[in-house]
Amino acid sequence: MNQLLILAILLLTAICFRQLFLKIKLPTVLGYMFSGIFLGPSLLNVIHGSHLISSMAELGVIVLMFIAGLECDLKMLKKYFKPSITIAFLGIVFPVIGMYWMGQTLALSKIESLFIGIIFAATSVSISVAVLKELHRLKTKAGTTILGAAVADDILSILLLSIVIASTGIGDSNHQINLYYLISYQIGFFLLVWLLTFIAQKLSFNGLEKIKPKLPILALVFALLLSGVAELVQVSAITGAFFAGIIISQTKYKESLTNQIDQFGQLFLIPLFFINVGLSVKLDGIFDNIGLFILMLIIAVLTKFIGAYSGARLFKFSRNNASQIGIGMISRGEVGLIIAEIGLKNQLISTEYYSTIIAVIIITTIITPILLRVIIKSK
Repeated sequence: MNQLLILAILLLTAICFRQLFLKIKLPTVLGYMFSGIFLGPSLLNVIHGSHLISSMAELGVIVLMFIAGLECDLKMLKKYFKPSITIAFLGIVFPVIGMYWMGQTLALSKIESLFIGIIFAATSVSISVAVLKELHRLKTKAGTTILGAAVADDILSILLLSIVIASTGIGDSNHQINLYYLISYQIGFFLLVWLLTFIAQKLSFNGLEKIKPKLPILALVFALLLSGVAELVQVSAITGAFFAGIIISQTKYKESLTNQIDQFGQLFLIPLFFINVGLSVKLDGIFDNIGLFILMLIIAVLTKFIGAYSGARLFKFSRNNASQIGIGMISRGEVGLIIAEIGLKNQLISTEYYSTIIAVIIITTIITPILLRVIIKSK
């Protein structure tokens, strides 16, 4: 089918599902995801994922996380830095232990058991960000902590992934990671972010008034540049986009840029990201090994929730706020998919379990908006 026609059908169907989910009071991001499920391999099987759709979806999640950074309160982020790091750490430790135990119970190798744990240690903050924005909870105590913890979670997960690949020596020798160089590059990246944030705070940028109409496109270029640099040092692109938003949020153009870029992103790029998640759902990953799927899903949900909830309670968060944080960290989304693909390419996980792992990642991504809305509305 013509690619432009496919995009038109996807977006039109997404609008219909969005309105339906608004009427039944469910997060609109779920409407976008279910439009992908409806048209994709799971139901009608008329549209499949393509390079064009996945590329635009990747741009969509970068724009979404850029907006999240723009809207984030840096003072609040600093205030909840310690709980965010603790929540991220416990949110990694519990899933790694849980999945490692499951792998050993199933007689998998220690490396494969550990790697499955690393896959489910990651958190996809993009899904939670969309729901928190929709419910106007992004700037709350729980919302800020979810953002901080999820970004820290991704950084720690990627570092853990790098250590495992480097220590095992598995894969093509031309692509082995020099761990010392990698850590140096990543430290350099975060120093660059700190420096740019400091500069943005100190300068007034009054001279930019002359080119104000061009600022949105320049801001997007900056987001793409920092996302690209983040990928070069093997920090996820969405983390780079988030920090780009944080940096620009320190300027006086924060509000106008946020409104313009949000309108641009919501036109089609952000919806396409969620649609692509739905297109990725394949029922064979669920039904081919239903017992393993259920076990893995239970461990994935409970270990992430318990780890994040416990971390929040350690810092005296209320039960409701701790529950919001625990649920907000459940989604694995694109980060989990990326790590799973790396594992398959480097022979760290077998093809036998790959489709089931992908199915569990997708389901955690779908249930997170539902549970998050329920816990927020119950407050």
